[in-house]
Amino acid sequence: MPRSAINNTLIPLYRKLSQKLGEQQAKNELRWMTEHVREIIGETARSDHKEATHKAARIWRNQPAFSEAEIEQTNKRFSSVQWAWLRQAVSDRVDTNKPLQYILGNQPFGKTKIVTRPPVLIPRWETEEWMLRLASLVNEARDGSHKTPLQILDACTGSGCVALGLASELNADSACITGVDVSSQAIMLATENMKHNSGLLRNKVGFRQLDLLHERAAGELRSETGRWDMIVSNPPYVSKAEYEVLDASVRDWEDIRALVPMLNQEGEIHEDPLGISFIIHLAKLAKSMDLSCLRSDDVSTSIPRLVVEIGGKHQVEPTCQAMNDNGFSLTEVWKDMAGTERVVLGYLKM
Repeated sequence: MPRSAINNTLIPLYRKLSQKLGEQQAKNELRWMTEHVREIIGETARSDHKEATHKAARIWRNQPAFSEAEIEQTNKRFSSVQWAWLRQAVSDRVDTNKPLQYILGNQPFGKTKIVTRPPVLIPRWETEEWMLRLASLVNEARDGSHKTPLQILDACTGSGCVALGLASELNADSACITGVDVSSQAIMLATENMKHNSGLLRNKVGFRQLDLLHERAAGELRSETGRWDMIVSNPPYVSKAEYEVLDASVRDWEDIRALVPMLNQEGEIHEDPLGISFIIHLAKLAKSMDLSCLRSDDVSTSIPRLVVEIGGKHQVEPTCQAMNDNGFSLTEVWKDMAGTERVVLGYLKM
């Protein structure tokens, strides 16, 4: 077969991916790349780019992996521009460890489609899972008879996925959600995602840059709304030792501040063998923001006041202890679909 013909098939791309990722993962990712290139590069010339991006987000999540036959039957399916994009995408994935979500530029998250851009943390399915479960719990607890919107703080908002997911899933006009992050890049991307998903949002949401480790953070937040009803967070919870053995696609691309607890903005890593120093700080912050105080309404006991993602069973006991120490007398642990302890929720007791 002539060299040019060989190059215009998916076989060389599949082989390159499979050497790096294994056969099954290579088939999955090649399927998602090809569906993306068909939708984005094929459609942007004749349709709105935003809608094309949303279509691609729906498609790449749901498509099955390529079969061997499909890989062999892709000659002449793509334009020269599409082939160039595919070759570059595979090269980025294999040679630079670039995460697939950064290559595709988006990640489905509940009803929303989140634009992804390095170095802002990529939304994970585990986070999406608990966000949906939390929204269902809150909707059930607040059946429409409550007139005052919940004031929800999304700490370490990153791309804004949790804040925007809740804003789209919670009952209409039942919440006001504020996402904060120390990273200006994260806040810019979260704001962009808010605009991209504006038609899906049923509740008010906004984003602002804030260093939650700063001594004045709690005071600023208290003065902003007068009260807060809930803090949700996917905080940094990876220990220094765990970070050093993470896959290169994470270490080389995603912001270390979103993964590993820091002492300060200068990037000094907290010497914390369990990776829970920021979670402990969040529990103290919640107390200083009066979230651990009972009020006359039923918000205090019917829904969790503090919801934090964790990295597994080893963080359950110290996280629960931190919540108990700061006034949250009841705690609950949620496992993810893989059976890993993933979320700790802090409640108040009458």
